[in-house]
Amino acid sequence: MDTQTLYVIGNGFDLHHHLPTQYKHFKDYLRTADPEVYTWVDSYVPVEGDWSDLEAALAYLDTDNIVSELEMFLASYSDENWSDSGHHDFQYEVDRVASGLSRTLQTRFGDWIRSIVIPDRANVRTLLPGLDRNAAFLTFNYTSTLTKLYDVPTDHILFIHGDGADEASELVLGHAWEAGDRVSMQSKLDEEDHDHRVMEAFGTLDEYFEATFKPSGLIIQQNATFFESLGSIREVVVLGHSLSDVDRAYFVALVEALTARPGWTVAVRTVDEAPFKAQCLAAFGVPHERVIYRLWSDF
Repeated sequence: MDTQTLYVIGNGFDLHHHLPTQYKHFKDYLRTADPEVYTWVDSYVPVEGDWSDLEAALAYLDTDNIVSELEMFLASYSDENWSDSGHHDFQYEVDRVASGLSRTLQTRFGDWIRSIVIPDRANVRTLLPGLDRNAAFLTFNYTSTLTKLYDVPTDHILFIHGDGADEASELVLGHAWEAGDRVSMQSKLDEEDHDHRVMEAFGTLDEYFEATFKPSGLIIQQNATFFESLGSIREVVVLGHSLSDVDRAYFVALVEALTARPGWTVAVRTVDEAPFKAQCLAAFGVPHERVIYRLWSDF
């Protein structure tokens, strides 16, 4: 890679350009687009009111509440109304919730991303005049803001979680808990003492956690060429990334790849944000003496 500048782009970049890309906007979209899945998120995923922690919250699915509320479909074999036709009702209902909060939620998320309209450049008053369109870009966003507002060539951009403008691109949404970080639900049961219908349902819930896991390590491996090309980078500019722990693996890999030990410039809305961001970067391996902070208005 010939360029010496790398931009790391997060959702704050789109928000700076007044795009409705916060999770609270997805919440409003989902409420209308899929009321059932919206209700399941509201009932079983411990998200904050504005859903700002949606990805992390997916790791804390309230499985106990799901099982408790759906036990009505788990008819006793001795029930006088028992019939073979109802043998799979409980598993079916659990699977509806689990798949709704994994596969369907991710589909709706992609639909929402693709519904967001990028405004005409002439109507945007917050463009960053100093942005170098010839630099390299690592974006955690799904939108085409860089290409449409700044004419950044697509081959300069790595959409690490998928390109929303590409219908064939799979958009990544998920938590950072690996399988080893939690105890599977099935392992909590004694196979000899429990109804196999419950075992099947618990297996389905275990699969939910796998389906909503963000495979950062695999994604990094798949994009190894990009990371290996960063040796010449002398400056990293972070625009709008929260530096949240859910993306820790990417930043650790990035720091390891930046062998020229570049300086970092981080955009902040107020100077009060700097200490927290410094703490996050230090945890990723970026020494505080290599970081400066600039207000968005100064870019």
